[in-house]
Amino acid sequence: MEYFLQGHDYQIWSIVEEGDLLVTNEKAQWTDDDRKKISLNCKAKSILCCALSKKEFNRASACKSSMEMWEKLRITYEGTDK
Repeated sequence: MEYFLQGHDYQIWSIVEEGDLLVTNEKAQWTDDDRKKISLNCKAKSILCCALSKKEFNRASACKSSMEMWEKLRITYEGTDK
């Protein structure tokens, strides 16, 4: 999955691993850089959702970030570190 996401945009895998890129400005004041961050966050979630089965999608679709989605899937298939 890492290479698949990096193939779309190298930064997307970082978003999945480390969390969404933060945008602190109000929407009316977004810069081009802010829009790019929002777009990358959305792409990360979209690509993950498209790669999931219906059952996996139902499990992860309520997550707010791609990192949260990835963690939920990781725990489902690998378990916790405990």
